[in-house]
Amino acid sequence: MENKNKENENENEGPGLAAMVAKVEQEASEIEYLSYGGEHHLPLIMNLIDQELSEPYSIFTYRYFVYLWPQLTFLAFHKGKCVGTVVCKMGEHRNTLRGYIAMLVVLKP
Repeated sequence: MENKNKENENENEGPGLAAMVAKVEQEASEIEYLSYGGEHHLPLIMNLIDQELSEPYSIFTYRYFVYLWPQLTFLAFHKGKCVGTVVCKMGEHRNTLRGYIAMLVVLKP
């Protein structure tokens, strides 16, 4: 009975939702993910964060993360435009490695 109710819910959503889901899935497949590749990526990261986050960061904050943990900084591109970034670090805490997400930004549609 529960599956029948879910089917009815989906039917009530109409073809508009299915089309939107298909579009999002297609666009998601067009996203290219890159690891931080050097100083040329820093302005892209800074612009995204300045544009989307309310808290301003100094250049020293960005460099702290990307120079010490460049392998933990990633950028997402859609059709050549940088649309997201995640800046992380990792350190030891009580004999265990601990990850930390410092900044996570995705452009608003």
